[in-house]
Amino acid sequence: MSTDLTPPPVPSSQPLVAFANCELVRMSDTAVLVINRDNNRQQMMAPQVVQGLTGCTTFRAIAEHANLLAASRPELQGRPELAVQALEGLLANGMLLRASDAAERLSGDTGPEPAATRVFLITCDRPAAVERLLESLLRNGKLSRHEALYLIDDSRQAESRAANRELVAGFNTRSPVDMRYIGEAAQQALLEGLIASAPDAEAGLRFLLDPARWSGQKTYGRARTLCLLLSVGCRAIVMDDDVLCQALLPPVTEPGLAIAGSASRQAAFFADRDALMQAAVPADFDPLSGHASLLGRTVGATVAAACPDGLSEQQLHGVNASLVSVLEASAPILVTQSGSWGDPGTASVHWVLSLQDASLTRLLGQEASLVDIIENRCTWLGSPRLSLIKMASMSQVTGLDNTALLPPYFPAFRGEDRLFGAMVEAIHPRASALEYPWCVPHLPVEGRHFSIREPIAATGGVSLFARYLTDHIDYKDASGPLLRLRHVAEDARRLAARSDRDLLLDFRTEVARGHANQLGMVIDQRQKAAKIGSEAWLAYLQRALDETQALIAQPQSPAMLHGVPEGSREDQLLEKFRHYACGFADALDHWAAVREASVGVAARLDQAGEFMA
Repeated sequence: MSTDLTPPPVPSSQPLVAFANCELVRMSDTAVLVINRDNNRQQMMAPQVVQGLTGCTTFRAIAEHANLLAASRPELQGRPELAVQALEGLLANGMLLRASDAAERLSGDTGPEPAATRVFLITCDRPAAVERLLESLLRNGKLSRHEALYLIDDSRQAESRAANRELVAGFNTRSPVDMRYIGEAAQQALLEGLIASAPDAEAGLRFLLDPARWSGQKTYGRARTLCLLLSVGCRAIVMDDDVLCQALLPPVTEPGLAIAGSASRQAAFFADRDALMQAAVPADFDPLSGHASLLGRTVGATVAAACPDGLSEQQLHGVNASLVSVLEASAPILVTQSGSWGDPGTASVHWVLSLQDASLTRLLGQEASLVDIIENRCTWLGSPRLSLIKMASMSQVTGLDNTALLPPYFPAFRGEDRLFGAMVEAIHPRASALEYPWCVPHLPVEGRHFSIREPIAATGGVSLFARYLTDHIDYKDASGPLLRLRHVAEDARRLAARSDRDLLLDFRTEVARGHANQLGMVIDQRQKAAKIGSEAWLAYLQRALDETQALIAQPQSPAMLHGVPEGSREDQLLEKFRHYACGFADALDHWAAVREASVGVAARLDQAGEFMA
């Protein structure tokens, strides 16, 4: 049985062009005025021509565009030569973007030397994982290269906090750089110091940092916000407690640079933990140095690192031209992420439904059953090459350039990383994130079981607001980050002010969009599945299709969200959403002042010994 899904080779001699970054003004039923925002050229076109061009938004050779148009536009009657003639005319009139111009624009500016780095470990009731991570830091980390090290202890159990404090004290007897311990007392002192320095921000600060506000909830975002407050003016590298300080090379590599809206990761699968670790190939650097290499630099510096001989237009083949048009060489890299070796870190097993062709081939080529391979979570998930992305997402080790105005994380619940990425994009629409082509071991010490029998179709959560934000970003907005941060706060308040009826309709609309995306993905996978011939995979896809269609057919409710107590009323849940939205908006309103105050408050607490283990 063949599972070869390798795409045909890309033409290398023809120039690449795309139709993008144009304003469309309908003048009549037979005419549309098209204005190119890059060069101010304009041309009157027939509506059917414009409609056809909306399928030419990625950089391809004219012959490729023409073949696609001839196959999809009935007026061409399968004659690509007619499309070639039209496209060449548009190119001559300046109505198409050239990939060569974009490649030139993205090259050159490497930016100033970046700021110092501070390293953060975040943990919650896993001292065994902390001990393992600290040992790997001592063994592999070039710790003297970093200005400071911190452990943010979000543990609920007193015995975990005591164990972590003792582990940090022992670490400091062996490390060239002392680690600060930010436990319960230090966090309370920081909160009180910030309130004293910025009293107007008290309500927002308590929303972000007061653990009493989030009793019983998982506060991943709260711990990450503490990292931001302790690294203002620096670059922060944040490590989850269940990783190792070791960089591993990916099992699949590709040359050059990828450019995408979000991380386009590949995956490889292993039969068990032994096979996973035997296949690991260490890199010649540690992940802290790896993240620091381009964090806080520029798009131009990234291009130079990935393409020492210069970015060629062929590197942009298939790349969305609208995405490239908002990038420039001087744009900063504000967030960096890396892949995972082991547990992929996804919230469910059903992430495999989004696998691209090569990764799917690797999944279905395993000798073990499909269910066993999906559930055992022995996986490489990452990028095979350096990737510029506009939207940061999950990473077990994350780099944050905190010299820029970065937003706080939402304090609780899952999806805080996706919302943070959307907010960074909304506040800094011209900036970029970066995924490195290497990974770190992600090996949870506690037992985790993910069942393929879990529901497939998502019902929403914090990520719904993230999608709302990204759908409303104005890339032509020339206002500064502070004003755009206030716009995000205003958006949250506007949503909270809506009636129950409108809020519920908004919720259902956003959930339906997510289901539509999932439905399209599953349908696309089914069309490709005929080439693979795996009965187990086909059955899984059919189940995904059936579940998603069943959810689409019934009205969605916030009472259906994962983790919501059974019997919750919609009106109570909507009121709770309003509370969260307004509380987060209060925090965003005062965030810039809080950041400024945090530098002095943290320095005073450090000098007073509040951060000592």
